[in-house]
Amino acid sequence: MLKIGLTGGIGSGKSTIAKIIETLGYPVYISDSKASELINRDEEIKKHLTELFGKDIYQPDGYLDKKRLATIIFNDKEAIKQVNGIVHPAVTRDFMTWCSAQRRPFLFFESAILFEAKLEHLFDYIILISTDLETRVERVISRDATTREKVIERINNQMPDEIKQSKSDFVIYNNNDDKVIKQILSIIHQLNNIHSKQA
Repeated sequence: MLKIGLTGGIGSGKSTIAKIIETLGYPVYISDSKASELINRDEEIKKHLTELFGKDIYQPDGYLDKKRLATIIFNDKEAIKQVNGIVHPAVTRDFMTWCSAQRRPFLFFESAILFEAKLEHLFDYIILISTDLETRVERVISRDATTREKVIERINNQMPDEIKQSKSDFVIYNNNDDKVIKQILSIIHQLNNIHSKQA
């Protein structure tokens, strides 16, 4: 079984690519969604976050007070690092458990911060979704009803595509006129060949 990392910066179109891959019949672990689930149900995460930020970080219904946490960690790199140090290992454990239940020859893990979180060692191959800056900015402004300045700030807080590309095995170019499905099928064909040789 091959584990494939799927990453790209904000506005690159990761969610769309992940849905296409799922439609083709391959399991995709969406790390953001899973992290949100784990934060609300994993007792170890809840214990550590409560110890760090107080019991009010969770609401009476047991769900994380996202606004409160966002206010606390806003521009506090040390607090962000502490939260990541709690959540990322739990997501990694959950992913490995999820992998053990899969029966397909290869599966995917989608994460915007795969490299930033230093998770690349988990994967046999990594696919980067690369999109030009203006397309990314337009997509995020349209999606989040935000400003250009805020989008640029978020992009600048992520690792540049040039560095990610040097660490990746495959690249999907996802600008508005790129033929994405053709690229995905080509990569899956290559992965199938790799898996066949290993089997």
